[in-house]
Amino acid sequence: MKILKVVNEDPDLPNFSWSTLRKVIKYLNFKYVTKSRQSILIDRQDIILWRQRYLRKIKEIRKEGRYIYYQDETWINEGHAPKKAWIDQTVVSSRQAFLDGLTTGLKQPSGKGKRLIIGHIGGEEGFVEDSLLIFEAKKNKEDYHQEMNADSFEKWFKGVLPKLKPNSVVVMDNAPYHSRKLESLPTMSWTKPRIQEWLTSKNISFEATMVKATLIDIVRQHKQEHCDKYVVD
Repeated sequence: MKILKVVNEDPDLPNFSWSTLRKVIKYLNFKYVTKSRQSILIDRQDIILWRQRYLRKIKEIRKEGRYIYYQDETWINEGHAPKKAWIDQTVVSSRQAFLDGLTTGLKQPSGKGKRLIIGHIGGEEGFVEDSLLIFEAKKNKEDYHQEMNADSFEKWFKGVLPKLKPNSVVVMDNAPYHSRKLESLPTMSWTKPRIQEWLTSKNISFEATMVKATLIDIVRQHKQEHCDKYVVD
């Protein structure tokens, strides 16, 4: 009953009866069991916080009546094919199929083949017309995110923007190519004079005798003020 209490005290969630909450938990494939000494997988606190922020923001946007688009990428191999298919059992040989003017069907691909990267954007009304992004992967690596870069994504996204509804919202994940900053933030790889120059350009006070680590700490303190804008914004 502790779960029910926590859920019903959360202002961002509807109130549930115990029977309804139990059905929801079962639907999510959770099972109430006696705990063993084995560790139980739970979300990290930062992930929980991010999820709560997202849900609150989405709830706020929906109340405002704004249209929401969702954007993402995925991949598919040229050799992708279903494992099962319907077959005509009256055809028992390739010769019979030939004589009957039929074929024996598509052959199962022998390998994965080329990999295609696919991106799209859409909402409750469907995908945005003429906005499919698709190209052949070059590296063919396990992680398809390595095939995309900020320049390619931003070029595609700029072409999509005019097709979206006014005052709408786009939901996307935080892949590196989605979140390129308008301005780079100084790091320890920068030279000390370069960091000092950046601080001076932002009218941020520092002492000339400060070591690089201290300067970087000052940069972090002002991060939100000066480096919170993204190219796709």
